[in-house]
This record gives sequence, structure tokens and C-alpha cells, in this order.
Amino acid sequence: MAETRAPAPAAGPGGSTRTVRLLLRLDRAAHRRWFLPALAVFPLSDYALPVLPNQMLLAGLSALHPRRWRVIALTFVTASVLGAFLVATAVHAAGPPLLETVGAVAPGQAELKEVAGWVERHGGWALAVLALLPWTPRAAVVMCALAGIPPWTVALAVLAGRPLPVTLLALAGARAPGLLRRSRRIDRVLREVEAGRRAVG
Repeated sequence: MAETRAPAPAAGPGGSTRTVRLLLRLDRAAHRRWFLPALAVFPLSDYALPVLPNQMLLAGLSALHPRRWRVIALTFVTASVLGAFLVATAVHAAGPPLLETVGAVAPGQAELKEVAGWVERHGGWALAVLALLPWTPRAAVVMCALAGIPPWTVALAVLAGRPLPVTLLALAGARAPGLLRRSRRIDRVLREVEAGRRAVG
């Protein structure tokens, strides 16, 4: 059993354009001091805004800046761990009413039930396993917090799992961009970013 996420709809021109704009802005800022803190905002916010194109940003920036893929991956992992800690702390403090308040941005009941059994049986280990999946384990983090698992334990469980998928995706972008470009969407986005680079240059 694994944490599931509803399949993302096919990205239309608008979604692709937004991703291209984000990549271009981050690409142009890649050598500025505030680049890494700005980049960290995206995986940090993924717990509240799961519509952000974080996997595309991770792979795309690693492909555009292959020499910096390690620090890009480290930024994503660190921000994801911090986000898990903050979410767990908030849920510990406010409890289930917090989920009712935030409404649409919280994991759905079906998603929470999907991981509830795992968390009840295995605790933080379940979160560590689910953190190995490509996407952020939002529901597992919330369920662990609701189960009374301390925020630091939640953060450590995410830290145990997130480095592997993040590193693999960043490494693929840096060392095997041709493999990533087999995805039509990724190839289209990278082509548009490269065209934007040439236009500015």
C-alpha cells in the first residue's frame, strides 16, 4: 500500500507557461544570494499548495545548472523536512479543527484514510517509507501528527526518505537530461526556457 495522489490533469498551455515563467525567473537568479532561499519556498509550500510544479522545478533547474544539482537537491530536501516539521507542529497545536479551517488545501479524507492504517501500525516508519515516493507525503505527515508523533520525529522520518527521490530526480536532470526529455511535457518546458534564455542573451 502506498500513499496515493489523484492523477494530475494534463497541463495546458497556461500551466506550461506558468512553469516556464518560474523556471526562467529562477534560472536568471541562479547566481544571486537569494536564489536558494527563494527556491526553498516551493518545496516548503508543497504541504499547503500541492499544485506547485516542484518536480519540474527540481529536474529543470538541475538540467539548466548541472554543476549545482547537489545544492539544488539539498535545498529541496531541507525545505521539505522543515515543511513537515512546521505542519506537524501546527496540527499538534490546533488538531483536527485546523484541517477543517484550511479546507481545500488539506489532504482529503480518502487520502488520510489511505495512510491511516500504515501510520497506526508502523508510526514514523510508515512516513519514512512514503517519503521515498516522488511526491511530498502530505497526508502521512498530517496523520503522524494526529497520531501524536512528535514534530521532530516527523521531520526525521521525512529526512530519512526524501533524499533518495530528490537526489535521483536532480541527478537525472544534471547527468541524463536526454532521459528526462523523453517526457513531452518536460521537453516542451525546457525548450521554452532555453528559447527564453537565448532571447535575453
